[in-house]
Amino acid sequence: MNLFDLPLQELKNYKPEQTKQIDFNTFWDKRIQESINQPLNVKITQKDYYVQGVEVYDVSFDGFRNSSIHATYVKPQHLSAQAPGVVMFHGYNWNNLMPHHAFKYTIQGIPVLIVDVRGQDVFSPDHNHYINGGPSGFMTKGILEPDNYYYTYVYMDCYRAADVMLSFHEIDENKLIVEGGSQGGAIALATASLHPKVNLALSDIPYLCHFRRSVELFSSGPYDELSHYFKVHDQLHQTEDTIYKTLSYVDCMNLASRITCPTLVSVGLEDTVCPPSTGFAAFNYINAPKEIRVYPEYGHGGFTAHEEEKLKFVAKHILSK
Repeated sequence: MNLFDLPLQELKNYKPEQTKQIDFNTFWDKRIQESINQPLNVKITQKDYYVQGVEVYDVSFDGFRNSSIHATYVKPQHLSAQAPGVVMFHGYNWNNLMPHHAFKYTIQGIPVLIVDVRGQDVFSPDHNHYINGGPSGFMTKGILEPDNYYYTYVYMDCYRAADVMLSFHEIDENKLIVEGGSQGGAIALATASLHPKVNLALSDIPYLCHFRRSVELFSSGPYDELSHYFKVHDQLHQTEDTIYKTLSYVDCMNLASRITCPTLVSVGLEDTVCPPSTGFAAFNYINAPKEIRVYPEYGHGGFTAHEEEKLKFVAKHILSK
């Protein structure tokens, strides 16, 4: 193992001070209420598919305030009784989730909604107007104002995606699961923290946690966009406090304490994209039933045994009820 972060025993107890602003919960509660008041306008169209026993649909719905969000609905022809539903999120600007990624659930009679994050997929454009120019990537769009920030919109789009899944009336509303890795792992945590009907969260190698430490430790991946922003646009860091204030609203370390459902998190101790201490920082603030799986010889994913761990976690907390 190539240790570059804290030793495992220190990680287990790593709980840095949260960076919540005084209006943190009010900020999110206002946006949740705004979303509730906004129609979803769901459209669903079945696609031809070549695997027997599975139906695949294109889904579109209105994202938060603006932009149409695309998703793929993968449904077993025969739903299980009181079927759970899964909402699945992809990694940063890397949407390669195909219908077959849902098969571990559809074989159990469970439908899955695979969501395309706004601006990161050709079928989910981002029509929001961001007030700051010079972004180095998605990370810095609207970063000078929390209400205009890119990930504020992404989190609320995914909150609405959970509502879309519930609107199909084909699942037990008491068995809603969210799952994702990296960016998707952060979105799973955020959606679980914001949506009261999420019943279980599966978060792999979560991104968007404990931003200051992430920027200090990373050596590859999109946190470089924040470093690039300062290097090119603000060499004296005059906007640093403003930027980290904005990031505090979407930091999963701050959102984690709102989570009330069973949650499974994974980290790789050699992860230089999302350093393990940042995942532990979020995990250690979860006050609900929780478990973490640590993979010492792995970096940013690749530990295939974890798929079995997730299936066991779902069986324990959802399917056994």
